[in-house]
Amino acid sequence: MASTADAQLIIQLYDLRREDVCRKARAFFAGWTPGSAEETRCVLSDWARQDNAFVRQATSYWEMAFSFVNTGAVDEALFAKNCGEGILFAVKCQWLKAKFPDTWTRTMAEAEAFIARNAEAQKKAEMFRKRFG
Repeated sequence: MASTADAQLIIQLYDLRREDVCRKARAFFAGWTPGSAEETRCVLSDWARQDNAFVRQATSYWEMAFSFVNTGAVDEALFAKNCGEGILFAVKCQWLKAKFPDTWTRTMAEAEAFIARNAEAQKKAEMFRKRFG
């Protein structure tokens, strides 16, 4: 059963998402659809690029959050109700890896571990996979 401390951490995670740069990074990654393997290679290989920073920030934010629940710091059921965007990003990384296997190297192992064991997360992941076709 979730505690008030679990709820407080969920609220703190939400507050972090509202930070300006995090919001821009999340918006970029959610809307970004690379057109070629070369584009993904350029984005992932050049740390000086703003889009590279956005990809790293958006995915690592959610990896941090998933690590909290994977280690038992946050109630799993409560987190599953509040992590849709993180699941979307994990599914997007899987889709990008399938589409550009030689250039897309970014994975979200913490998110994937969570999805693999949580039925609600699996349902959300399946819904997002349908969007990527």
